[in-house]
Amino acid sequence: KLWVIAGYDGSPYSNDVWYSADGITWTEATASAPFSGRDYHSSVVFDNKLWVIGGYDRVFKNDVWYSADGISWTEATANAPFSGRYGHSSVVFDNKLWVIAGYDGAVKNDVWYSADGISWTAATTNAPFSGREGHSSVVFDNKLWVIGGYDGAVKNDVWYSADGISWTAATANAPFSGRDGHSSVVFDNKLWVIGGYDGAVKNDVWYSADGISWTAATTNAPFSGREGHSSVVFDNKLWVIGGYDGAVKNDVWYSADGISWTAATANAPF
Repeated sequence: KLWVIAGYDGSPYSNDVWYSADGITWTEATASAPFSGRDYHSSVVFDNKLWVIGGYDRVFKNDVWYSADGISWTEATANAPFSGRYGHSSVVFDNKLWVIAGYDGAVKNDVWYSADGISWTAATTNAPFSGREGHSSVVFDNKLWVIGGYDGAVKNDVWYSADGISWTAATANAPFSGRDGHSSVVFDNKLWVIGGYDGAVKNDVWYSADGISWTAATTNAPFSGREGHSSVVFDNKLWVIGGYDGAVKNDVWYSADGISWTAATANAPF
């Protein structure tokens, strides 16, 4: 299923959890999870569970929560050793959870991992990429990747690491504009970057087979330019869910190739 967890809709921060088997019909797993309403947290699937890490609920958070069903949630830790933060990224790599960079009052370039969500270890407290928030991360070619973000300026650099400790710049200047609040996934054996904010909200879609050379699948997808959306791969398709284009959105879009996009729904119930 597709899952949407918490966020900000212009009213108090949300802690609702929704799922869908098709992107059209959505069901609320819970209207009020036990973690505080928040935005700019990260979510991943690990150990056959949903995980929610950090974010902002008017204070920077470093709590970690998990659920086997989206309804009942358990706090793995209320206070991980990394600083409370938002705009970080999380992935699953080497059978571990990872938290990369973000903003805790200052932009960060630390990298943390955990085998259980409770005990966390710093792979590095000072990666060679600049401290940043609003970047994206994926696992591709058996490596961790960090793409773009904001470090005081919007970035279009791309970095990778085989261990989370040593990082290499694939490119300092990808052909897409510097941006934050974009999304990234791995699809069709390629890296993808979708939308974001470069001074204006974007609806372009880019892909790369190596992180160095990038191609525009489309510079003007039919969904509105947006930031803060989420993207996943589901049912052999790319998906774009919600975000902000000057207003908060609850539309859901999918594509089999990154070029042609179809609206699953213009108005999901979340």
